[in-house]
Amino acid sequence: MVSNEKNIIIFSAEKEASDNISLAASEYGFSGISVSDGKGGRDLLSRSGYDMAFVNAPLETEFGLDLAAFAANHGCGVIIAAAAKHCGEIAKKIGGADIFILPKPMNKAMLVQTFRYITIARTQKLGLREENLALENRLRDAKLIDRAKCVLVEYLRISEADAHRQIQKRAMDMRVPLTAIAKDILKTYEM
Repeated sequence: MVSNEKNIIIFSAEKEASDNISLAASEYGFSGISVSDGKGGRDLLSRSGYDMAFVNAPLETEFGLDLAAFAANHGCGVIIAAAAKHCGEIAKKIGGADIFILPKPMNKAMLVQTFRYITIARTQKLGLREENLALENRLRDAKLIDRAKCVLVEYLRISEADAHRQIQKRAMDMRVPLTAIAKDILKTYEM
């Protein structure tokens, strides 16, 4: 069963800010809310599946930009909040990374709207990633089947169309995918 629970981790050195961000997150629908001052943040992100990371910069031990990049690389939707005067510099440093920069001071309406935006963007990104993986798998399968056809053409001296029909017929007769037949052909003829 897939859980619909949305999880967020909030990195902040300021307790009042953490509380306000947590409140906005719970109102948006995050039910798994974790808070950290940033220490051990990479370990937390590596061990747990968070949908979103919120970095309220600066943190106690670092500014938080590297932590935000780490979170983005681990599949989180990422928000980094910083003083407005630092936002331009942060944008230059992160370049094309999937990190949303939120200027401080922030209010609850701004937080909720940002959560909404990041959630939608992350969902779209994950959908594109799944679609890309499916296309890569189909391409890999097509290459495998083409290699098997070429082997049949070479060793049995038949046409490519006949090789294709032979692979299809064997797959239907044995009730297995074309790729299973292609692998079997390659095992047989390519030692």
